[in-house]
Amino acid sequence: MIKNEILAMLRDLGNEKRKQMVIKNGAGENTYGVLLGELRKLANQLGTNHELALELWQSGNTDAQWLACMLFDAKKLTSDEIQSMVSQLTYADMIDKFIGAVVRNHKDADSLAEEWSASGKDNLGRAGWDLIVYKVSSGKLTNDALEELLTRIEAQLQTATPGKQWAMNHALCEIGIGYPQFTERCIALGETLGVYRDLKVAKGCTSAYAPNWIAAGVKKRKK
Repeated sequence: MIKNEILAMLRDLGNEKRKQMVIKNGAGENTYGVLLGELRKLANQLGTNHELALELWQSGNTDAQWLACMLFDAKKLTSDEIQSMVSQLTYADMIDKFIGAVVRNHKDADSLAEEWSASGKDNLGRAGWDLIVYKVSSGKLTNDALEELLTRIEAQLQTATPGKQWAMNHALCEIGIGYPQFTERCIALGETLGVYRDLKVAKGCTSAYAPNWIAAGVKKRKK
């Protein structure tokens, strides 16, 4: 199956309601709004196909790029290619998807995390802290490494750009949930910084306010 055939399939699978939601959340107009379940089905049919993934990514279509994330072979991407791809992303959900499905499996993930998390550019900052979230979630970080992260979060969270702030707050919550020796400290830090304290939350959803997020996560782990 070639790129143009897949793009035609994606167009036919488009969902107008999802399209408008995705665009509202920051995607560009080159979007069909294909439901994620349909993208997963197509990815399962295609399997890993790095060359096709590159072609789909280069199309600039949101749905094609999302599908590409499920087809890439991370080992075949160079660090320079990843740098270029991430630097062009502005849609937060796509940044998260590309990092989670592809970049975190790359041999240079640690160095990219260090570089991007220090960036003043919002998209790179979010990408860098996304990578840090995965490192934290591995449960393998030392207390010294976690102390360093918390020091950075305490100093930078309140003034970080929106996308970077979201991922940095996520890292704070993952530390509080996954490392019991830091739970109380992370909750206290979240209370002091107050980020997302007043954010409205849909019924049934967990608040992004760190004390609430951590408490919910800890409760879930204990079940």
